[in-house]
Amino acid sequence: MRGRSAGLVLAAGGSRRMGQPKQLLPVDGRPLLGLVVDHACASSLDEVVVVLGGHADEIVAAVDMGRARIVVNAAFAEGMSSSLKSGIAAMDDDVGRVIIVLGDQPDVSPSLIDSLLELQETSGLAAAALSFDGLLHPPVVLDRSLWADLADLQGDVGCRAIIRGRPESVAALPAVGRTGHPIDIDTLDDYRRLVGAER
Repeated sequence: MRGRSAGLVLAAGGSRRMGQPKQLLPVDGRPLLGLVVDHACASSLDEVVVVLGGHADEIVAAVDMGRARIVVNAAFAEGMSSSLKSGIAAMDDDVGRVIIVLGDQPDVSPSLIDSLLELQETSGLAAAALSFDGLLHPPVVLDRSLWADLADLQGDVGCRAIIRGRPESVAALPAVGRTGHPIDIDTLDDYRRLVGAER
């Protein structure tokens, strides 16, 4: 039995490049992170876990997390790998796979999450990810059999390092169309492009 499926939303960054908590930037009339969490909660996932770190109190006060559970990573300054490990450590024993969603990807829709979960299950492979420009990108589904590999990650490194290092274990979902590859909001220019585009 595969077990339950969980979503892991990584949103612990201190937004150094942004100069303000990017999790709270308004997108479609709500905080950026709220939109990402809403999409995860509207998918078929059995549970959703959100990892916070920088500005955690401010974010909790401003963002409706719906049915999501919050984990605070006190070591968030050590980089994304620490948040990934914190989120995985918080998973219940009956969770068989997680889909890792970045907290700054507002265009990751519930249907995209469900498509990746279905692809991973039907492929029989240990992982599934978006494929864009010949590379694998998040969101990423990781079967529990791969979780031990996360222990070796250090610094500002996420699951890309694992999936790109073993592509034979990853079912690829091609990104389709102009908006097929969800952008990451890392700078104010990224944000301006997002809100200036047709949504």
